[in-house]
Amino acid sequence: MQILKAKFIITCDENFTIHKNACIAFDDKILSIGDESELKQRFKGANFSDLGNCIITPALINTHTHLEFSANKTQLIYGDFIAWLGSIVENGAKLACDDEIMQSSLNSMLASGVGTIGAISSFGKDLKILANSQARVVCFNEILGSNEAYAEQNFKAFNERFLQSSRYQNERFAPAISLHAPYSIHPKLAKMAIKFAKAKNLIISTHFMESLHEQRWLKNGSGKFRSHLKRFTPDPKPLYTKEGYFSMFSGVRTLFTHCVYESDFSAFESGLHSVTHCASSNRLLGKRALNLAKLKKANVSLNIGTDGLSSNISLNMFDELRNVLFTHQTSELNSMAKFIFLAATKGGAQALGLENGVLKAGKLVDIAVFAGFDEIEESALVTQLILHTKRALRLYVGGQRLI
Repeated sequence: MQILKAKFIITCDENFTIHKNACIAFDDKILSIGDESELKQRFKGANFSDLGNCIITPALINTHTHLEFSANKTQLIYGDFIAWLGSIVENGAKLACDDEIMQSSLNSMLASGVGTIGAISSFGKDLKILANSQARVVCFNEILGSNEAYAEQNFKAFNERFLQSSRYQNERFAPAISLHAPYSIHPKLAKMAIKFAKAKNLIISTHFMESLHEQRWLKNGSGKFRSHLKRFTPDPKPLYTKEGYFSMFSGVRTLFTHCVYESDFSAFESGLHSVTHCASSNRLLGKRALNLAKLKKANVSLNIGTDGLSSNISLNMFDELRNVLFTHQTSELNSMAKFIFLAATKGGAQALGLENGVLKAGKLVDIAVFAGFDEIEESALVTQLILHTKRALRLYVGGQRLI
């Protein structure tokens, strides 16, 4: 059993409670947050650490990243989604990652205080690194294929990768499924995948409404997507309407990633559907930001992902949070900082169906500790934390210290 004391403990609960000069007690679960003398009296014999002017928060949750694409530096084209997608196809061999590169990318996430990772696994090459990482992992095995003739073959290949990931399942590692996008998966294959997910009670992630090109393609089959998809089929046509694709996920816990060209969130199902915001990726691949005002109005849960290094320059979660903060310039700064920090903790836990992301008795002991806050105004605490943090001083996952 342990007791940690810090200058501030940010709980990320529904009231955004902040405890000052307080302690948190835990063993395999969080036991209590309170005064030092009180907790020492209640939990006699606990290992006590006074962390001074530090801030304790829930460990951060990166709900969407692609470790397998970590080799990219300057090979890809940014500024336009179709140009970028074409450069992915053309540079596929150069983007292949070895274990050392993927491990380095994973380490950079953990160093920034990330305790839970939503990993989109396209090929299964990242599987052992994720399973051995001691981080909490939801492994989204990706499935795609727009040619109906190969639907059975593609599903068989996916199922083999899913079985491999299932062998690593434990209290920290959970297999899940990712349907790539409405322009890249045939309805027959998508229905097979969703049926599979429902039967096994799996969480789904999918890229949705990421670009203007995708919006135009689904609406009327026009735009640059046609020329891109001719690489794979001689006469491409939209496989869905936007509404038709979205409707398939009814009743299923789903993370809809990007959604920057979605303007109506009223059909999203509370408690099941959430939106994953990848602000850096959205800026590099286009010009539009997620409409947070409409998201809030529809009471849709938000979570934060870095995406992969194919469309970002950093997997450090605080780099991403700063970019989110600066992207949404019309929002009041300090309230926005709290909103996105909740998205990176509580929102991620809600999206992934996990019992972490909040510091409260009974929750999982996924805790991050950040240093360097000798003098700080409490009303701007989270803003200053986001602006000035790069690394965690400590990181606990499941009560085990990783950093």
